[in-house]
Amino acid sequence: MGGVNRLYAHEAAAYINDDWTISDKFSVSAGLRYSLFDFTGPFTRYVKNEDNETIDTIYYKTNETVGFYHGLEPRISAKFSLDKNSSIKASFTQNYQYVHLASFTSVTLPTDVWVPSSDRVKPQDGRLYAAGYFRNFHQNMFETSVEVYYKTMRNQIEYREGAQADDDVKNNTDNNFVFGKGWSYGAEFFIKKAKGKLNGWVGYTLSYTDRKFPDIMNGKTFPAKYDRRHDISVVVSYNASKRWTFGLTWVYATGNATTLPVSRYFMFGPLDLQGVVSSGLPNMSNGQIYDVYGDRNSYRMAAYHRLDLSATYIKKKTKRFESSWNFSIYNVYSRMNPYFIYFNNEVDKETGEFKIQAKQVSLFPIIPSVTYNFKF
Repeated sequence: MGGVNRLYAHEAAAYINDDWTISDKFSVSAGLRYSLFDFTGPFTRYVKNEDNETIDTIYYKTNETVGFYHGLEPRISAKFSLDKNSSIKASFTQNYQYVHLASFTSVTLPTDVWVPSSDRVKPQDGRLYAAGYFRNFHQNMFETSVEVYYKTMRNQIEYREGAQADDDVKNNTDNNFVFGKGWSYGAEFFIKKAKGKLNGWVGYTLSYTDRKFPDIMNGKTFPAKYDRRHDISVVVSYNASKRWTFGLTWVYATGNATTLPVSRYFMFGPLDLQGVVSSGLPNMSNGQIYDVYGDRNSYRMAAYHRLDLSATYIKKKTKRFESSWNFSIYNVYSRMNPYFIYFNNEVDKETGEFKIQAKQVSLFPIIPSVTYNFKF
């Protein structure tokens, strides 16, 4: 068993912000953040050529800088009140993210890894533009909003085509990366009931998240793995009495995007002559399966959704002690949400028939629970 691959870095940031009330209707909030990131040794850099062959090895000592980055991150937001119940807001934010999430889209297993910026990997640079309309109704009993946003992302990473998840022997993980850009845009709709025995909120987001890499699919645009076309949340709370409170939560999200084989072929090894004579079939055990994959993230896994219910009983409070019972059911209708997909290969030795079946693994069916809380 291999050891843990430890990476070392130092990160620091300073931030200043101020709010200005320009008039009764107009206000501005502006800030500036400065951040820096120092990726240090001990670290071994394996330098590769175009054929992925190691041509040099560089060793960095403890606390020796491997890659250093820094930058200013401005942000500004403004609010204009149309009247006492409605307002318009707009904002701009720039961020640097020094840790990247790398995903194998050709493997639906949870193999995502976090990797720091290095001498090869530059920090992610994101710029977010947003604007929205906000309005309250019926003496602030209902709060509503509609927001639109657009985000650009530079220095994005993806595994290069043909990379393997276990290709880390005498190699650096970031040697398997290619670099490109991305963008995300969409709209968010929100309504909340803030008063009364029955309260809660409903939120819906329509979004698109795409990426473009010169070294993937010849520069063709493709969706990001965690692109969510639809995202819905419904939360309801009912205060039946001083003692009893009931809750309901329902969530729905478009399934993850992934890359699956569109075809497979079998390459035979040396023929088993005895098998051919006896059955007229080659020995399948001497061959190897090869996958032909479709476009990056061109397949959608099934949507994720579930319903949770809860009931809370608050016992009578004393001067020194208070407690409550919570009864809950997670995933009430036991939705088999996809966790990952794998392929099961079977060969009938008598007929030579080769079968491939995609199977889904799901976690957390219906789970009831009882919790007792106390404080003194």
